[in-house]
Amino acid sequence: MSSAYQSAVKELSRRREQAILENERRYREVQERLPQSRALLHQLSQTGRSIVQAVASGPEQCRSRIQQIMEENLIAQRKLAELLAEAGLPEGYLDVRYTCSLCEDTGYCQGKKCSCLRDLIVRYNTEAFGAQISSATMSFQSFSLRYYEEGQPRHVMDAILSFCRSYAESFEPHSPSVLMMGETGLGKTHLSLAIADAVMERGESVVYVSAPDLFRRLQNEYYGRGEPGADTMQALMDARLTIIDDLGAEIENQFNVSALYNLINSRLNLNRPVIISTNLMPKELERRYTNRIASRLMTMYKCLRFVGKDVRQIKLRNNEL
Repeated sequence: MSSAYQSAVKELSRRREQAILENERRYREVQERLPQSRALLHQLSQTGRSIVQAVASGPEQCRSRIQQIMEENLIAQRKLAELLAEAGLPEGYLDVRYTCSLCEDTGYCQGKKCSCLRDLIVRYNTEAFGAQISSATMSFQSFSLRYYEEGQPRHVMDAILSFCRSYAESFEPHSPSVLMMGETGLGKTHLSLAIADAVMERGESVVYVSAPDLFRRLQNEYYGRGEPGADTMQALMDARLTIIDDLGAEIENQFNVSALYNLINSRLNLNRPVIISTNLMPKELERRYTNRIASRLMTMYKCLRFVGKDVRQIKLRNNEL
């Protein structure tokens, strides 16, 4: 996620440089087409310097001189606007046209990340994740029910597969959150990746991270050991869909419990979906993460209980891996 930040900052820098270069081009164009604009543009460009000179002239003359400069400035602006209008050029033609008017393509407003920077970080995170799974076989098409025993196990998994397909096909920013539970090797990661792939195909942003990697990043950033500019929690908050794989595989400590509660509660308050996969059962979730977290997961998430035998072991015995 830190590389996404660097890529986003680089993109904003490119946009800002492009906006300034385009503005300089328009200035040259105006001066070539309208020679009478040159004196006005020069006068306006010297406004700041003239004010500094006025201040240096002493308190007695400073106020009146600055007032005079400002009045002359307004007159010059009006004359220039009239020249541009007569030439058929739109109002604000000589303004710098930044992609983001809030931060002027710097990425920060009043010391905080601008929404444009956060959006770019999410976009680059999604693109990086998409590149990782583009060659993978974790799709709905490659999810086979033949590895699940006929009868109840296959019936349950068929229903789960249908739900996941429907979830991905009808995904929208306020889709429900999902908790995938079950023993290892039953397809939780496969189907969560399949959902992620399908949701990204719809143009939505997805952040996908394993629980051990997630909590390691959060802890490093909290204690100042993270990559410069990285804000993993913000990236998780901004994504349309956040997916946490293998919850429970991370180190057990109070920091991770607090971070998980913050993530779950914040996304619920924002009405933004999260998909969590875990090998833990309800009692284990409660013991490890407190009743407060387990209750939210079990009552406010759509719970999918995976059943069957370890598919990876079956494939290994069949020499399919």
